[in-house]
Amino acid sequence: MKITEVEQKSEELRIQERQLRQSLENFNSEITQSFQRLMEIEDELERRNHGNSGYRETEQKRKYITQLIENQQKEQALQFRKASQQLEDERKNLIKERSQLSWD
Repeated sequence: MKITEVEQKSEELRIQERQLRQSLENFNSEITQSFQRLMEIEDELERRNHGNSGYRETEQKRKYITQLIENQQKEQALQFRKASQQLEDERKNLIKERSQLSWD
């Protein structure tokens, strides 16, 4: 593999990482809005039923989903760092090999 190919793969990896991070942030935003709406509905049901609706699970579910998203973001960041480091190591090895070639 050529140095430029490794550099291109590194750039593609950075682009994929940004896209994935943005997708997760968008998903997190959408899910947060959905949970807020559900909590508004719960509040309305409690008001109508004088506090006896029994629908207070939404906040627990929101926390659970938020934790899942955060864990996913951390795991993906770790995987991207590993892949990026592997490509950087490969690039350094190729540069080292190139510099050791004789130029006769």
